[in-house]
Amino acid sequence: MSRTLYGAYVVLWIFSLVECKVPEVRVTCIFSEDCILPCSFTPNDGDVNIKWYQQDVLILSLQPAGQSLIDDKVRLFSDNVSKGNASLLVKQVDTRSKGRYKCVVNTVTRTYVIATVEAPISTIFINTDPSGLIRCSTKEVYPAPVVQWSTKPSLPPAVLQPITRMTSGGKGLFTVESVLKQQNNSLDHIYVCNIISKYGTQTWTASLKLKEMSSSEGQDLIIPCRAPKDLLSFSLVWTFTTVNKTTDVLEYDSRTHKSSRSWDHADLEEENALKGDVSLNLQKPVGSEHSGIYTCALSGAKTRHLIRTRVVFTSSRQGKDFLKYNLWMLGIVAGLIVLLAITLVIKKYRAKLKRNQENAEEDAEMQRMNPDKTLEEPQAGSTLMTEPSGSHS
Repeated sequence: MSRTLYGAYVVLWIFSLVECKVPEVRVTCIFSEDCILPCSFTPNDGDVNIKWYQQDVLILSLQPAGQSLIDDKVRLFSDNVSKGNASLLVKQVDTRSKGRYKCVVNTVTRTYVIATVEAPISTIFINTDPSGLIRCSTKEVYPAPVVQWSTKPSLPPAVLQPITRMTSGGKGLFTVESVLKQQNNSLDHIYVCNIISKYGTQTWTASLKLKEMSSSEGQDLIIPCRAPKDLLSFSLVWTFTTVNKTTDVLEYDSRTHKSSRSWDHADLEEENALKGDVSLNLQKPVGSEHSGIYTCALSGAKTRHLIRTRVVFTSSRQGKDFLKYNLWMLGIVAGLIVLLAITLVIKKYRAKLKRNQENAEEDAEMQRMNPDKTLEEPQAGSTLMTEPSGSHS
């Protein structure tokens, strides 16, 4: 091998080492916001040529003759180029902005940038529908997140079997909805839904507790609701739902300790609210107007908790009718019990008479079968009585 060829191999090997040492930077860009992809170099007095590539496609070129933009969404910080700053500004990031970028200065690759795009989770919803399904959802998220269900007390994942659907809109963002069927013992469990971003940077939690209550019309009632211990600050909204119509009842903010109400006959105990007890006090409810579903919705940082209570108020008239009905039923049951007891006594008496009759018939039958034995016994007796008399004479 000639020295010239050997030297060429050495040069190529050195260049390969240099190429391998090019730094790689990872940047997470937020959807619809501007994002900076870093690149720097050592400035000199000569001309500077800068080129940026995305997926090996040229998107920007800066030469002494001027700046050439292939993509109108990218810019250089022109005032800082002379200071060695070749960073790229990507404006109004969208899902197409993700990928591998390369910064080249004066034909030398300075850095690789791996850009990921994320539309963070901004809200979470949890609710029920008339068919008995529990729905957990979020919208305008990128990339598609992960949805996890659990219960308190815990149930095996195989029992829950949720169905999760993800649909992509025009901007490439995802709407996510996960549906779970209520268990037979739904009132015994709290349903918990976690939505986790693909990169694990966020976890949003929603929970739902179902309850039922009943009370008499006109009697004051407390519908319980307590914030979780780890929820230090929250906003509260009490709502009332009946016949597919939802009405706001009361709002409260734990940070300002201020509340506002839409119902004059509904309020909170302020001292209890400071301790996280935000139970709703209803004064003199009317059965036909106030029977329905009361929802306590607690919202905090990346969390939402719902306690949904179905309340039924019975009127005083209904209460009297119900008592009257119960007395009638009690009388009927008592009558049936007495009738059953009499029937058993009669059956027992008849069975005893039948046994006595059968015994009498058996005795008569035995007498008919042994008539001679019955007659012999007196004759033998008379013989024994006359023998002493004969011997005495």
